[in-house]
Amino acid sequence: MISLQPWGQATLLILGWCLLTLWCFRTALRQRWHNRRAAQRNLAVAPVMVDPVVVAYASEGGTAAALAGDLAQQLEQGGEAVSLLPLNQLSPKQLSVSHRLLIIASTYGDGEAPTNGQHFIRRLQHSQRQGQHVMQDVRYAVLALGDDDYPQFCAFGLQLHKQLQQAGAQPMFDPLCVNRLDRQSLEQWQQQLAAQGFTVADTAQGCDSAKEELTLEQRRWLNPGSPGTALYELHLSKPQHSTWQAGDIARLWLADRYRDYSIASLPEENHLRLLVREQHHDNGEPGLGSGWLCQQWQPGSTSLFSLRSNPAFHAPQAAVPLILIGNGTGLAGLRAHLKQRSLQNPQAPCWLLFGERSPEHDRIWQQELDHWYQSGVLSELDRCYSRASCVAELPAQCGRSHSGYVQHALQREQKRLLQWLKKGAAIYVCGSRDGMASDIDQLLQQWLGKRATERLQQQGCYRKDVY
Repeated sequence: MISLQPWGQATLLILGWCLLTLWCFRTALRQRWHNRRAAQRNLAVAPVMVDPVVVAYASEGGTAAALAGDLAQQLEQGGEAVSLLPLNQLSPKQLSVSHRLLIIASTYGDGEAPTNGQHFIRRLQHSQRQGQHVMQDVRYAVLALGDDDYPQFCAFGLQLHKQLQQAGAQPMFDPLCVNRLDRQSLEQWQQQLAAQGFTVADTAQGCDSAKEELTLEQRRWLNPGSPGTALYELHLSKPQHSTWQAGDIARLWLADRYRDYSIASLPEENHLRLLVREQHHDNGEPGLGSGWLCQQWQPGSTSLFSLRSNPAFHAPQAAVPLILIGNGTGLAGLRAHLKQRSLQNPQAPCWLLFGERSPEHDRIWQQELDHWYQSGVLSELDRCYSRASCVAELPAQCGRSHSGYVQHALQREQKRLLQWLKKGAAIYVCGSRDGMASDIDQLLQQWLGKRATERLQQQGCYRKDVY
């Protein structure tokens, strides 16, 4: 028998105790080892946090949104982390995290902000009054889109530039004003961004793509004898390489200039339908676009068009109740929404309130609207005639008839409108910005309050395509 010395016995006892301890805690030790290895792997591959670029847009007809989307895609391909969003959704606090801001902003009407950009400046001013200085570390650039036919050319983009400077932000370069998507100006924007270290491609490419030669199949004068100017319905051939949905825009290109028109039809109808009012300048000359479409363009010949997505006026995702309000050629955009409802959600509640001039001569698309009302696609139908002095003069029609303007009829239907809004209805306004659309906005603010009206806009439940 082998006899161990006392120190050897002690060593064996200690070794046995250690082995027993390791055995008892084997599960916990194994988990700890795996966790440490995983942490080491995560540390090795964790991405380096970079300062993201915010690309914000204010867009009424979809052009600024499309350019911003192209820019965001190009920046991502160049390795940038990018956040793309409407200007209204950009809060000053977000810019305390992201210190680079690129804005593409349209101006429409008399220097006004697009619907999805009009609240940002107010929030910025509020932050300044509260003593919040979140813009001091922000560097920004503004691409302002406009049309120099209007006296307040690019006014909203320039206002953004001024307000950002007052908030302490630093411009990368002076704001760039672009007249009718002038290619040279867009290329200059690209060059200036490149000088700031951004990797961008041709910014103008997205605007000029998908141009097609479309054939005029039919033109019909809809309101002979009207006290207003002539109104024409045009059927164009269906584009072969482009598609669209209700709310989108057809862009006519003439002599390197363009004119936008709401599309009244859907691809399922196998033609592109427009509703165009003939316009004349003060000297009697016909308008560039309307003169061509209403008089000069001959059936069977072609002209150059592109289609512009207009997400600001697309239909709601769900089959919510829909209130469509418009006048004049605004019926084109509303008609497309009605047609889409008739194909996709014919039982969903839908209300059309529309205005024209003469009850005798301006019953635009009467048979189709009557059919939709009788079949239930239209739950409510209100026609308004501004040249009718009293209700007694109005002809018998489906739905209700009113003398006066659309906004006056809406006042009479206030209770009905509020009931629809309580049921989650969305309001879509298409037509004249001055008069009709501005008065409707004032009525909604009066009935609902300014903040509630703004919330409807931010939620996409109050949309406008006005001009």
